[in-house]
Amino acid sequence: MFSDGARRPPSWLPLAGYVVLILASSLHPYAGWRPLSLWSFEFITAPLPPFITRTDLTTNFLVYVPLGYLLALRLAQPRRRYRAVLFAALAGMALSLTLETLQQFIPGRIASNLDAALNALGTLTGALLTLHHQRLLRAARWVRSWRLARFRPGLRVNLGLVLIVLWGLAQFALLPVPGAGWLELHLRPFDTAPGGLDQLNLAWFAAIALEMTTLGAFTASLLRPGRYVSTLVLLFLLAFTVKLLAATVLLKLKVVGGVLSLETLIAFLLAFWLLLTPWVSRHRRATAIALLGAILLLRFWLGSYLLLPKTSLLNIVGLAKAVASLWPWVALVTLLATAIFGGHRPGQPKTGGDDRRVDGTSLRG
Repeated sequence: MFSDGARRPPSWLPLAGYVVLILASSLHPYAGWRPLSLWSFEFITAPLPPFITRTDLTTNFLVYVPLGYLLALRLAQPRRRYRAVLFAALAGMALSLTLETLQQFIPGRIASNLDAALNALGTLTGALLTLHHQRLLRAARWVRSWRLARFRPGLRVNLGLVLIVLWGLAQFALLPVPGAGWLELHLRPFDTAPGGLDQLNLAWFAAIALEMTTLGAFTASLLRPGRYVSTLVLLFLLAFTVKLLAATVLLKLKVVGGVLSLETLIAFLLAFWLLLTPWVSRHRRATAIALLGAILLLRFWLGSYLLLPKTSLLNIVGLAKAVASLWPWVALVTLLATAIFGGHRPGQPKTGGDDRRVDGTSLRG
């Protein structure tokens, strides 16, 4: 794993912090525990739970992947990588069985053999990924060089890029980011198109168009000159892929057609066209600020909006809803801070978020 024998192994701190996070989420709530007389290992050999949701399957698997990766990476030694993978997988399985056993005493929680199996599989998957650690590091270096070539330098730009990644997580709420608090999930069989204009879900269309125009303008405000159109094309392709992934992972195929409906496709095209108009391309930061403000006003006007939704943060959908709820606020603050304090380094030309160049074509004057 470590080609240089003098290289220090990774710190225990990220691993310890992640274990604490798993403990905190698995043992919630922390009061009102049932009597210890209920303790039993019978859940291991019990039949599978009668109700299995895709959300539970996804969450229980994905949560333990980072644990397996961090643990195997910390235990790895030269020429003993497979031993580290084995130890990490066994440790993850032991932790999962321990926490599932303790959940027998927690109100509202149920010990599940399926959850334990998914946790163990997630740990093993994460541990196996460490066998490709050097490849992942090379990929990370490539991503960093790509980021430096396309986006302006600075801490606020880095925060903006993190927000773009978090937007991807927010898609697992299955609602457009503007729709938190007022828009219902659009469900329709995949092979069924609307029979007429009166059957189009115009609210869904408007929310997707607003979301994608806002995301595109926000991303464009972080770009270096001359990177506008190519980056927007890549952004929209990735955004549609993320929506497709979230819908197919969490929904049954017979209703996923609503999320990937004609309304969604037309909204993507409209948003992309709006972002290519000269005025928007020249005033991308101002456009993003105005649209983020419109999103927040719509939430307060059209729905019973809560800053944080009343949902559990212990599964991927609940976490995604919280991220979707907070995303416009953080994005707006980031852009306002950049506009007020400036986003360039001293001694460098000030390109700002509203540079007048679209893929090499000057728009100045």
